[in-house]
Amino acid sequence: MKKKSVLPPILMASLSVAMAQEAPVKSLNQYVEFLSNSTQVVANRFEMVRAYQKDVAQYRKNPNSDLRLPSSGPLEEYYYQKSLTATGITAAEKKGLNASTNAVWDLVTRLDETGKMLETHVRLNAYKNDNLKQSELHIAEMQAIFSKFSSEKNAFYIQIQDIYRKYQPYIATDPYLAAEKEMEHVLASQQQLLDSLPYYLHEEGQFEWPAALVQKSLLADEKLLLTFGKMQSKLAYPASAVIPDFKEALSAMQNLKRRALDDHTFAARQSARHGNEVYLALLKQYNQDLLVTQKSFVNYSQSARKLLYYVAYSPVISTEPSPATSRAISRTAPFEDNPVQTFSTIRSSAPAKPATVKALNGYVEFINESLRQMHLLQLLLRNYQSSAEYYRDPESAKKRANLSYKHEDYKMPVSEYALLKSASTSLPETYRKAVTQQAEVLMNILKEMDGLSIELISYTTQKQYLQDQLKRSDEILDRYAELFTILDHKKEQLYNDLRRIHECYPNATPTASWYIAGNALLKTMDDDREILFGIKDYFQGKKDQIPNTQGLASGAQQLIADEYKNLKGLQRYGRSNGLCPYSPYEDLAANSLRFAEKAGKIKTVSPGSSAHPYESFYYFYNNELVYQYNKFIELSKAGLLKTINQPDLFTFRRVSSQKPAEITPSKKQPDNTRQDQRPEPTAGNVRTEEIPLTKTEKPASANAGQAAQAQHDTVYVERLRVDTVYVDRNAGLQQVTRSLDGFATNNMVLLLDVSSSMNSPLKMPLLKRSIKSLLTLLRKEDQISIVLYSGKARVVLKPTSGSKSAEIARMIDLLQSDGDTDGNEGIKLAYKTANKNYIRGGNNRIVLATDGEFPVSDEVLQMIGANASQDVYLTVFTFGKNEHTGQKLKKLSQLGQGTYAHVTEASADLQLILEAQAKKQLVK
Repeated sequence: MKKKSVLPPILMASLSVAMAQEAPVKSLNQYVEFLSNSTQVVANRFEMVRAYQKDVAQYRKNPNSDLRLPSSGPLEEYYYQKSLTATGITAAEKKGLNASTNAVWDLVTRLDETGKMLETHVRLNAYKNDNLKQSELHIAEMQAIFSKFSSEKNAFYIQIQDIYRKYQPYIATDPYLAAEKEMEHVLASQQQLLDSLPYYLHEEGQFEWPAALVQKSLLADEKLLLTFGKMQSKLAYPASAVIPDFKEALSAMQNLKRRALDDHTFAARQSARHGNEVYLALLKQYNQDLLVTQKSFVNYSQSARKLLYYVAYSPVISTEPSPATSRAISRTAPFEDNPVQTFSTIRSSAPAKPATVKALNGYVEFINESLRQMHLLQLLLRNYQSSAEYYRDPESAKKRANLSYKHEDYKMPVSEYALLKSASTSLPETYRKAVTQQAEVLMNILKEMDGLSIELISYTTQKQYLQDQLKRSDEILDRYAELFTILDHKKEQLYNDLRRIHECYPNATPTASWYIAGNALLKTMDDDREILFGIKDYFQGKKDQIPNTQGLASGAQQLIADEYKNLKGLQRYGRSNGLCPYSPYEDLAANSLRFAEKAGKIKTVSPGSSAHPYESFYYFYNNELVYQYNKFIELSKAGLLKTINQPDLFTFRRVSSQKPAEITPSKKQPDNTRQDQRPEPTAGNVRTEEIPLTKTEKPASANAGQAAQAQHDTVYVERLRVDTVYVDRNAGLQQVTRSLDGFATNNMVLLLDVSSSMNSPLKMPLLKRSIKSLLTLLRKEDQISIVLYSGKARVVLKPTSGSKSAEIARMIDLLQSDGDTDGNEGIKLAYKTANKNYIRGGNNRIVLATDGEFPVSDEVLQMIGANASQDVYLTVFTFGKNEHTGQKLKKLSQLGQGTYAHVTEASADLQLILEAQAKKQLVK
């Protein structure tokens, strides 16, 4: 008979203790799971109240509609019953915890019952009899339970933690307990932030939002991220793999805070919507990412250590204080300037620490973000200035739609600046003081720019231009022109100092290919920069000759020749891989050659032109040169310094107080001009029509399709072929006037591709900007319709008068990229809409906006041609970084006798205006 193995008594005693330790934590986690699942019930009711409140707001505006609430199921008791049966703790501990469990469960039950009463009340339409009074009482009761549950839940969890620490005391040397404590600290700090943030049920009010607390949390957690996970190497897999996941989840939380600070603009401060969105985003990130990751760590650590789950966060609806008093907009004070502190660099014997290089590159990124925001303002102000000139005469201004200005997309780099100051502690004090003062001045300039825009919003909203004939408007625009130049000068001084600081440190790996190649690229980048500055000086009249590009060309050629020597040993991954160092190296070299060639073909400035020839150099330099260089630096991780973008000071230029000149009509074409004899339509095709009207009907083509069956009463007795006048694209953009005076009434159908592929900075934002640029010019008689063809084609804006430009703008703001493309159905629906609202003698036009080609059926092609013969034209706008090379869309525009144009940053503000000016008003 085999002898049984007997464990030594000491080992048996240790095992018994371990088993005793396991059971309590398991029981405690049952209570935590009950709390978290109860929190989910509360969160679901919170979502129900949010959705219902939005419906109520709509109902109050339109009582003819009905309110609806989905029915909820029975309350799940599983986790409640399971927690009550815990066996691993003492009777006294269980009694106390079960009492707290019952108290929390009573709140959950009350909340569920109140929610069901509200559901029944709505289904019975009882709210119609008491004007929503009982409904409001139910909502108030649920709101009170949300707050009560939150406090009870938190107290209960503290009770659980106290018992847990008796069974599992903290041991600093234990990697699992140390990691648990780190995560607990992070989770507690995020809960503290959420507790300080309000969520208001009524978004319309203006309430204070604690931006300072969000910034404080951002800075504290940024420091925490630097040291988080010190014990990771001592953890066993898979628990060790959770540490970087938790850091990533916290980084995502940080990004939400950054966005919250930067998005807290003047427009956002006009309601509680921004604060509510921040609250919900942080709540979701906390419960669905941070908390889930901590739970994974607890589960993966079970074989080594039994740990405690952390509790979920439950949402609360804040009591609404009195709305903030609207403050009168005062005149913007000039920015506070600081004299540039001079300093001498001392050659360091040791390489710069990674934190130092990161801080220096942080300043570069801050400069680049400042320039991006400045450029946005330049474009907005250029658009505003062109429109404002038509309001200089008060009598004429009263006949127009209201002059308006908005800068909703302008965002101060608040978070970047705050993080930059925090990271600057890694710089030596002398250097730090000099560069932080300069960065502060840049921020002060951006604040003044923001203040001037806020002042301009108030100025236009209150129609002060009717009293002062744009005097204050002119002062603001003049100041902007000064500020743009000042910021350009200040950022250059700061960048030069950053270069000096960076160059005083030796590189840690001077023989590495990353460093050698990076230095070679920097030399070429400096040559590019010198050429750009020479071009700017030439246009500003500071130099009478264009810069010599031979040095740049020879340097770029040498860069190409030395490619394999400079990049020796570095892996080539291919162009489809974003980690390949060869792609930005080769692109910068090739683009520098193109830049040298481009600089030798400078065009002169055309009188009255809205687009300056420097603009193309600006975009090329920043997008094709700086972008590639900085991409290489990011890949290198070799202690190299990024470079800065350059502004286009010609984007916004002050104009004299005179109405811009009208477009000079092009020479008329005879009616018998054959299509193949005309120049092929380009992005600059503009048509001008003068059409005599009669009451004789012109029958529609029988083959035009259902959407083309409308009978149009426009006939040409003696038609002069002036409906298709081909002009140079640049000339068209340069000579366009921002007015619809003298042009035919518009029946414009915007056929918009909002499929997921349009979700790109050079697509959907440009499309929205292009449409909004037309809105201030629209007249009461103009009509705008919007048809979308992502997924199922649908009309989202029925024909709307130009006097309701705000309503049209709101619809544009709601556009989002999602779904697939169904171009054929979209075109059919657009023609149906255009024909239904056909205007005799008007500019009846469909504008198709898309980022790519799609199959077009023969039926649709036939419809386009038939409608063009009946004066319903089709224009095609394309969007994207590069102009499309396909011919299908261009052929559609030719068949529809319309324009074909690729919309860019430079043309977005004018493109749709040209289409609205495609037909001249009938001269009687």
